[in-house]
This record gives sequence, C-alpha cells and structure tokens, in this order.
Amino acid sequence: MENDHAKLEATIPPALLRTERNSLLAETDWWILRGNPTQEQLDYRQALRDITKTATPELNEWRELTGVEWPTKPE
Repeated sequence: MENDHAKLEATIPPALLRTERNSLLAETDWWILRGNPTQEQLDYRQALRDITKTATPELNEWRELTGVEWPTKPE
C-alpha cells in the first residue's frame, strides 16, 4: 500500500509540468495561427515541447513545482 502511494506521488510532478507546459503553449498558439512566427517564437515553443526531456520536476515542501527552468517567452 505504501509503495502504491509512493508510485502515485511520483506521477504528480511530471503531470504538473505537462499541465503548465501545455498552458504556456496554448498562450502562444496564436503566433502559429497568424502564419508568420519569428524564429525566436518557434524556438520558445520548441523549448517548451522539449522541457519534459530536460527538466527534473519535483515538489517542494509547499507542494510547488521545482526542478524546472522555464524558457523565457519572447516579446
């Protein structure tokens, strides 16, 4: 039972990472939809898609996501 709880707890940080990443991608979908994104915008979106491969998400004692270095959104 304790092992099952630990397994379940381990799924939370990656799920939170994906949820936040998806939200940030959704905020920039209009860049693509308008049909003329800059290379900086494309690079930002790619960095967001790749973040699940590079980050080591964990929860701190306040249940906040840590271990993720988010890319800087271009202006």
